[in-house]
Amino acid sequence: MMLKFLTCLIQLIISPARGWEDIAAEGDEPRKICSDGFYPLLGVTACSVFIRRFYDVELGVAKMIQDAIITFVEYFVTYFLASFLFSIFLGKVIDGELNEKKYHTFAIYNISLLALIAIVSNCLPMELSIVQFLPVFTIVVMWMGKRYLAVREDKSFTFIFIAAVAILVMPYLLGYLFNMVIPNVD
Repeated sequence: MMLKFLTCLIQLIISPARGWEDIAAEGDEPRKICSDGFYPLLGVTACSVFIRRFYDVELGVAKMIQDAIITFVEYFVTYFLASFLFSIFLGKVIDGELNEKKYHTFAIYNISLLALIAIVSNCLPMELSIVQFLPVFTIVVMWMGKRYLAVREDKSFTFIFIAAVAILVMPYLLGYLFNMVIPNVD
């Protein structure tokens, strides 16, 4: 089942509009998507923190474990906060009834894209500016997902703002807060 999840995720990267069509055609339940693909991907993303040890020998094991936990928790919590924000605000920008299954699925796949970007970033020994701007691509994927969620055309920018805050800003804000609250271990 993880293969089906990754296939849809790759389709979103290659052709976001077609990817959302495929996701709509699959019609899987968000719980199934989470257990079969999203949660394992978050685990891989957290474990990718340990790859940094290959190019930063001064990085301690305790710090890597702490960073791995923070990485997992920030994406995990983002999913629930994004779903909560969507349940409150999406009803104002869509046509018809708010479809809980669809906005959960929308959040899962977009957060998964951010997790993939984090894996790529952890695998690179240096900060590359292009990798730092990859999360902006998620906005393109969100924009193409407007039709999937039945967003009204006149509310497109409001929708993108809500989605960007709920999905893009949230993991970085949570990561920042966790790193401020949790003492730095060396």
